[in-house]
Order: sequence, then structure tokens, then C-alpha cells
Amino acid sequence: MSEPTGNASGNATATETPRRGTVEPVPFADALKPLEKIMNAPIDIAAAKLDAGRAFIERHDRKQPARLWIGIGALLGAIVAGVLAGYLQRDFGKRNLEYMPDMAYSKAWESQLRNDYFAEYDREDQPIPQYIRDWGTAEMPPPPGTVYRGQRSLELGKDKLMDPATTGMLNPVALRDLTGDRAAEREKVLARGKVLFRQNCQACHGVDGIGGAPVTDFGIGAPAINTGVVRDRWKDGQLFNIISNGYNTMPAHASHVEYDERWKLITYLRSLQEGK
Repeated sequence: MSEPTGNASGNATATETPRRGTVEPVPFADALKPLEKIMNAPIDIAAAKLDAGRAFIERHDRKQPARLWIGIGALLGAIVAGVLAGYLQRDFGKRNLEYMPDMAYSKAWESQLRNDYFAEYDREDQPIPQYIRDWGTAEMPPPPGTVYRGQRSLELGKDKLMDPATTGMLNPVALRDLTGDRAAEREKVLARGKVLFRQNCQACHGVDGIGGAPVTDFGIGAPAINTGVVRDRWKDGQLFNIISNGYNTMPAHASHVEYDERWKLITYLRSLQEGK
């Protein structure tokens, strides 16, 4: 609907009145402005960083003149040229110069051994420091007879191999005892005994004690021990004594096979001798 209105000349004109409930149309360019702002945001950030970098370079150039950078470049070039010349003119038949050689070739004393510190210092005509006199410079072995807490040791020496006290020792984990209620323990004992055998016996007595290990080629007597002869000749207590104190060319293993585990090792050996 339109209503007539008057103008200055008195003539009636008609104006369009928008209908109720309609929306004024928005120009297309105005509708894209929010999207354009979002898409241009990363570009604006990058441009700001470039501007900041350019400003930093300009300030740096004003503080550090070009001749300083030329001097630094010349110094680095001289260093590189000097190193290269030294390498090319080096006499490879002579030893290098060593700075503070005492640190590179310090006295090497073995730990867990009795080191003669007094003799070392006497040879160099130097007084031995008090702290070395008291404590040494390397880990010392424990005094003779030292026993750690809970340690068990065999009081019977190598000379007691045939003694009734040795032959009468009973294996607490013998195969004959690992039956009935202790049947489940049998597999654990044999599994541990097998590990111990491989670690301590196999290198000399061969795989599973069959003999023929490479050490026999060098004159070291290490016979087969999975035989019925060994089974019938040596009792468990005697084998325990041999493992602890050694026998002929076999060294003692008491220092690296614990007391209770020696019995497990013997039990595994007896399992290898079954039926022989």
C-alpha cells in the first residue's frame, strides 16, 4: 500500500512503504567482510613478524658496523687456515703433544687386590700421602676371615675330601627327596641347577657334562662327569667339597656359587647321571 504525500509544489507523490515481516537485503560485499577478516588474519600475523624481523636487522646493522663482521670472518678464516696447515705439515712419525699427561696415564691399581702402594712411591722417591697410607686408592679386599651377614661357608678344606664328615654330608635338595609333596620343587631345582651348570661347568666339562670341551686341547684335564663312574665314585658331600675348594686343575668356585646353590648344581648333575 502507498499513501500520497505532498511536496513543495503541492503535487501528490507516492512512496513505497516496506511490508511488515520483510528483511532489508544486505549487499554481497558486506556479507563477505567477516570471512575476509578471518582469512586474512594469518597473513597479517606473518606480515607483522616480517616487519619485526626487518626492524631488528635494521637496529642490529646500526649497532654493529660492517667492518666488525669482516673482522670476525677474517679471524675465523685464519683459524681454519692455521688448523689445516698444521695438519698438512704434521710429522706422523712423532707423538702428539700431550697436555697434563698425568691425567691420561695415571697409576692403575687393581681393585680387590693387595696393591703395594709403598713400593710404588719408593720407586718415584715420593712420600706416600697419609690418606693413601690409611685407605689406599683402590678398593681393597676384605680382611682374611671376613664373613658377610648371613654367609655360610664350608669349614672342611680340600684335605678333608675323603673325611667321613665330608662323605656324610646330605644334599637337602636331593632327587630322592623331591617327591610327593616336594614334587613341584623338583623342576625349579633342576632348572636352576642347569643354569648354574652352564655358567660354571660347561666350559670345561662339555655340554651336559659329556666332556670333550675345547680346554682339553690345551692340556687341562676336564673329564666327562655325566657317567655312572663319577656317580658311583663321588658322594654328594664330596662333590660339594670339590665345588667349594677345587680339585686338581679345577679352581674353587665358592666365591661365585653360593652355598645353597651348590647343592642345586649337584642335583642337576645327578639327573644327568641317571640311567648311566
